Amino acid sequence: MIQFPLSVTSGNFPMKRKTWGGALTEQSAHGVGPGTTQHARTYEEIINDSWITDEEKKRAMADSLLGHMAALLFQRGDSAHLNLLLRVRTAVIEHDYDARTDDLWLEIDPGDEAAFTSEARERFKDVFERVSNRLSYGVTWIGFRETLPEVGPDWRQRLQEMMSVDRPTNQARRTMPEKPQWLQDRLAFTNAGELRVYQALKHMQEKELPAEETISIFPLPNGRVPGHTWEPDLIVAYRGRVGVLEIDGPNHRARRAMDTTRDHLLRDAGIAYVDRIPVEAIENPEELSTTLKRFLRRLSECR
Repeated sequence: MIQFPLSVTSGNFPMKRKTWGGALTEQSAHGVGPGTTQHARTYEEIINDSWITDEEKKRAMADSLLGHMAALLFQRGDSAHLNLLLRVRTAVIEHDYDARTDDLWLEIDPGDEAAFTSEARERFKDVFERVSNRLSYGVTWIGFRETLPEVGPDWRQRLQEMMSVDRPTNQARRTMPEKPQWLQDRLAFTNAGELRVYQALKHMQEKELPAEETISIFPLPNGRVPGHTWEPDLIVAYRGRVGVLEIDGPNHRARRAMDTTRDHLLRDAGIAYVDRIPVEAIENPEELSTTLKRFLRRLSECR
């Protein structure tokens, strides 16, 4: 569920400081020139690579700026603004032809816009200025705007489908999105992995556990903890306890510090247990089943 890949090198920070997230790989840098391999690359190497396009360089710059901002907030112990920053959907650099400047835009979901108060935006601007001055990308301004939904020529039909009785009922709905690709039981999922985990839990719910002691499954529900609105991948209720299941993607290692902060917030707010499913386990039904059974056992043992 993390909305941007926090792949941050030490950049211009002194080397004695901790490196947040390591370097990007060539593959994660949207593919570079001939002879692409899997060895790690820093943002500086990507940005200065003559084989990639200007658009790809700007994407790397935007990701670097956002990642360094998050890392600096973490170093300051500012978990409230850090968790808010993690809700940014996309970071893009666009050229302002009137001002003749390159600007960083942080795009957020319409439902999250209210959380980005004027005080929060001022805090982010301060952090951005400190980071941008050190990185010297020539990006001197930061702005915030809503994400623009993807709309095709059949948008009227798509919108009517989403507003119909059989529309998804969980919080995976977005403002006027394309028809969900992963949909089951009137619940929408953002990727195939989330759907597989849901299907495995549903099998346990209906086929393995007794009816008087089964589980409740809530995919992608928006919820509020102090200072933050969150969308966990799955909430599961079992034996009077509530747990959160998150699916870790390939960039999880780079986000571990951020995940730990989030897990603490969830537990402080009443979630009994938080567990993570490595994306590799999703491809193996037996491993996935074992992982989910372990999650339920540990959840039931929470005090």
